Amino acid sequence: MTANIKVAERKCYINGQFVGSGRQFAKINPVDGTVVAQVHEADRAMVDAAVRGARAALKGPWGRMALQARVDLLRKVAEGIEKRFDDFLQAEVADTGKPVSLASHLDIPRGAANFRVFADIVRTYGTESYHLDTPDGKGAINYAMRKPLGVVGVIAPWNLPLLLLTWKLAPALACGNTIVAKPSEETPSTATLLAEVMHEAGVPAGVYNVVHGFGPDSAGEFITTHPDVNAITFTGETATGAAIMKAVAPTVKPISFELGGKNPESSSPTATSTPQRPACRTRSSPTPGRCASRRSASTSSARSSSASSRH
Repeated sequence: MTANIKVAERKCYINGQFVGSGRQFAKINPVDGTVVAQVHEADRAMVDAAVRGARAALKGPWGRMALQARVDLLRKVAEGIEKRFDDFLQAEVADTGKPVSLASHLDIPRGAANFRVFADIVRTYGTESYHLDTPDGKGAINYAMRKPLGVVGVIAPWNLPLLLLTWKLAPALACGNTIVAKPSEETPSTATLLAEVMHEAGVPAGVYNVVHGFGPDSAGEFITTHPDVNAITFTGETATGAAIMKAVAPTVKPISFELGGKNPESSSPTATSTPQRPACRTRSSPTPGRCASRRSASTSSARSSSASSRH
């Protein structure tokens, strides 16, 4: 699947425009070590431009857009992903090293489905109201109104790049927020392709921004410490989550985290263990691409596994 891929150029997408930078890094295919893309790393000024564009969009056409029009755009984005299914599939496989059979049945279809699902939810989602007694006996009705939170920083992981990115994007956009997204530096491609789809679908400038880079002293840090970003959602390792909590503390940003992973496996006492084939009978790994973090083994199989690990 990756043999015919040319080295792509993955620029940032800021306020409706694809923008290059003076600093780039190579994206390496984890399967064969080939370079599949040159990625433009965003500096602080580029992240600032993305946030300004996102904030302007809240006061512009996106902020004034009727709910049904927003829903229609999200559905159009889903259709755009499906029309370019092969492009997304090729990019996801090259970035992650996943089998085509997995990415074609999970990652790309779910990426498109997320936009439809949340478009449907927001279109029919109700609000609460209740009657309250008052001292004058006339009573009052209390009711809730839903408004966008603002600019949401989205930092997505490498193991399910498109699926988990859209899992965060779709509900935020459906509720009228704008996005500054940073995909993992290991998997930058489908976030960039999604920007092309958003552009073609007619999503207003500034609504969806993509800034490529790393964590400390790069795009990740610049997003989380930016005073005009209203919330952060992050999926990744616990140590990074702790660093983000410290970064957002001075501005008291709301955060949404999915951290770490607990993927247990149990070893069979009758299985033959080798370095190439551990004595693993049962494994539960809900997130593809994760290594086992806990192991349950009998005494005999534990000795076998320990002996194998010394080779």
